[in-house]
Amino acid sequence: MDWAHASLGPACIDAASLAPQLILAGHTPADIARLLRDHPATANSPDTTTAFLAALTGHWHRNARKPTPPGAPGLRAYQHRAAAAGLALLGYCLS
Repeated sequence: MDWAHASLGPACIDAASLAPQLILAGHTPADIARLLRDHPATANSPDTTTAFLAALTGHWHRNARKPTPPGAPGLRAYQHRAAAAGLALLGYCLS
């Protein structure tokens, strides 16, 4: 969280941002999709949640292919894993 740029937006964005991290922590895409479907922050805006998750996954996927920046040796590997988690969740949600 970059508190210098904190703002108010759709409640589903925080949950959608955390969803791939839960997959990286070992939860299944089915469990996370169910959580997103039923959680009060995301239940009323499933299209917004899915769209943001797709955008975030695309961001990770695009940036993971860039050269490693100085001082961040594990960043690109993390972005590859996060993109894979996002794709797994999107694949489940959109199937």
